[in-house]
Amino acid sequence: MVAAFGTGDAQPRKWFGHQFLENHPMIRAGGLRGTEATIIFNGRTQVVQLEQEWTFGRKQRLRPWFRCPNCNRRCRTLHEKDGTFVCRSCSGYDYRCRHRNQSCPSLNRVRGVARLPHRALARARVIAEVELARLLRATVRDLQRRAKRGGKR
Repeated sequence: MVAAFGTGDAQPRKWFGHQFLENHPMIRAGGLRGTEATIIFNGRTQVVQLEQEWTFGRKQRLRPWFRCPNCNRRCRTLHEKDGTFVCRSCSGYDYRCRHRNQSCPSLNRVRGVARLPHRALARARVIAEVELARLLRATVRDLQRRAKRGGKR
């Protein structure tokens, strides 16, 4: 019988250091003025369109946004891919933190089912370690007390 969602033989994609956003130059739109920005990188010149748009939040202000040269999507940062600057989705890069626990699939499964971020599980683990250490110290003290009582008789 054929499985409904595949045979399960597919291996997860391996990510290498050169495929992470943190390992590539990026440029932010914050503080830029005008309608276009000229980027010179490794001897290549690239002109990227800028647009000013009101952003509402804690501070209502006119903020600059890039237009991705590849997909024309509005974005705050552009990332270097093969000498040109494009948005994150066009670059195909991913964040390093999303691949931090590849060596521990059971933790990933628990985190996915519980829908908890990595920090929440780390916090719970630290609390459990502190509790175990407290119980261990109490047990050692109790055993030492019993050994002293047994030696006096």
